[in-house]
Amino acid sequence: MDTVTTKTDELVKPDMQAVLSRTHLSNTLHDFLLPVFEAVSNAMHGIEAKYGEKEASERGKITITFENANNPLKLKIAVTDNGIGLNDDNYKSFKTPFSGYKLKAHGRGFGRFMAFKVFGRSVYLSRYEFFAEQLTRSFQFDLLRDKEFVFLDDAPVFEETGVTVVYDQLLTNWHDLIRELQSKDVADLIASHFLPYFLYRWLPEITIQFDDQEPQSIKAHFSAVFVQFKSGDFEFFIDGLSETIKYSLTKIPKTKSFKNHCLLFSAADRIVGAPRDLSNKLGQPHFLDEKNESYIVIAVVRSTAFESRLNDARTGLNLGAKTIEGIVSKVSDVIQESEAAQIDKIKSGQSSDLNYALKENPILRLGLKGRSVTDYVASKPNNWSAEEFVSDLAIERFRASNDLSKQIASIMENPNQYREKIEGLASTLDANKKEALAEYVLHRKSVIELVEAARKFRPDGGRTPEDVIHELVFRRFTDNVQASYFEHNLWLIDDALAFLPYISSDRTLHGGGRRTGDKVTDIAFFDDSMVLGDNDGTTVTIVEFKKPSRDDFGFGNIKSDPVLQVIETLEKASERGSITKTDGTFFMFRGVVRRFAFIIADQTPSLVRVLKKHDFKNDWNPEIFVRYRDNEEIFIQAFGYDTLVANAKKRNQAFFSVLLGE
Repeated sequence: MDTVTTKTDELVKPDMQAVLSRTHLSNTLHDFLLPVFEAVSNAMHGIEAKYGEKEASERGKITITFENANNPLKLKIAVTDNGIGLNDDNYKSFKTPFSGYKLKAHGRGFGRFMAFKVFGRSVYLSRYEFFAEQLTRSFQFDLLRDKEFVFLDDAPVFEETGVTVVYDQLLTNWHDLIRELQSKDVADLIASHFLPYFLYRWLPEITIQFDDQEPQSIKAHFSAVFVQFKSGDFEFFIDGLSETIKYSLTKIPKTKSFKNHCLLFSAADRIVGAPRDLSNKLGQPHFLDEKNESYIVIAVVRSTAFESRLNDARTGLNLGAKTIEGIVSKVSDVIQESEAAQIDKIKSGQSSDLNYALKENPILRLGLKGRSVTDYVASKPNNWSAEEFVSDLAIERFRASNDLSKQIASIMENPNQYREKIEGLASTLDANKKEALAEYVLHRKSVIELVEAARKFRPDGGRTPEDVIHELVFRRFTDNVQASYFEHNLWLIDDALAFLPYISSDRTLHGGGRRTGDKVTDIAFFDDSMVLGDNDGTTVTIVEFKKPSRDDFGFGNIKSDPVLQVIETLEKASERGSITKTDGTFFMFRGVVRRFAFIIADQTPSLVRVLKKHDFKNDWNPEIFVRYRDNEEIFIQAFGYDTLVANAKKRNQAFFSVLLGE
């Protein structure tokens, strides 16, 4: 019979140096301590293997010592346990990257290699039992050597079984961090990293000692600091499958290491990755207890789904950003239910801030759409400030008032039927729009009061500049590309003006800053003028403001004659035939056939003289001077701020009466 020869080959050993070079650690205390975390984790496995889970908590001991803690050149860290030691099976697993033995213990068999991202040397001193005999196994582990293990004659100082891991020769990129190292911060991070052991399993006695300082008990630290107050689970879809996520909530005092509420992910019985900040979700970085002392909530979540998604370096979970954000939101909801009193404080503060903002900007109530401030605030994120509420309400206000503005404009077309039409409008509006209309009317009432106040003497005895009233009517240096209907008050002059297709306030025709040779007069376009035109270019209207109570006007002088000023402004606008909008596009005046002008100025003796010399008449209303100039084809109205206010009150009185009961 012929013999069949089978050819075989073997798997090439992983290039651990290459794997390690692709592993990144951030220059933080947490990542600096990753080798210590690994040594403590291995110590726990050794203790459990020796004593079993029931006795491990009582009989297990782990000691962590820092020698020359703040001297980067002499720092030495040792982690010692009284576990089973590096027996033959454990040593074989140690030599095998990504070993199956470690996978059974929820590990990856890679953690020990992380030490070489922080230290230049790792030494292992072990005592273990072989049948009834105690043996030692000591070696220096160096990943950069061809033969990674150099055996040593040194024996551990302890008499029972266990392991001591010593790290030294700190790499230079960590030197600055070490100079500020404090035992309290190290204790906090070790405690938090192994928080899952404390919450879900067991914890041996762990002590940490810095040089000659008193040893600190991590276990006592756990018991005193991490007080679990709620636990449970919820279902969550990960990669299309429903997974059970278990959570545990603890409260701890605010510390340097724990400054804000956070969520910790647990896998392989340890915390994986950096904490997720919950401050934005909960509204504040920390809460205050009955003694007015700051505390934070730490949430720990674990799931079998996390175990298979743990990266090889055990520095993070392979979960998508959307999945992590969803888990963060679910846990935040649980915390908010548990900390309802704290959330109520936050919402109460938000409501108070928003109510204050609404007093300053009552028109924003339109955006509430009939909701109370409390209900509206409850529907928004806990971390919103007054500015964010105002921004959101401004958008909602615009949506709520879009149709309402058209109905108001329609009513204003026929002043003789104001009251009848307003009553009809109010009776057909739903509750939300009726409140919106009422708020808008309140806004108009407030603006009228502001104009009246602006006409009075200032505390210094001077007069308010016309720019102040100009800003109330329409914001200067802008146009209706930027300002919507509810952002100006052109209704003070005439409601119809607000619905012309293009409005430009205090801007040059070319859209840029004033320069030498501009054909637009300073007074018309830089001091106090607005240009308005319709889309067909058939109408151009000028509104010219003058300082309240000004009495130095002069006939025939372009600098002091407002009639000549508006005429020249209209002529220049018609001659150019276009104006540049704030968005860079052009508005054309094609075949201008109608030109109007408003001169808003108190009828002081000098102004009346100028108007009469220009043949203005006030026969039909003594308070308003009018003139149609045949040669220029311009219709001009001139009236004072008292008339402006009186007419605005008359046009809006029906609103005030129907909706405000005045």
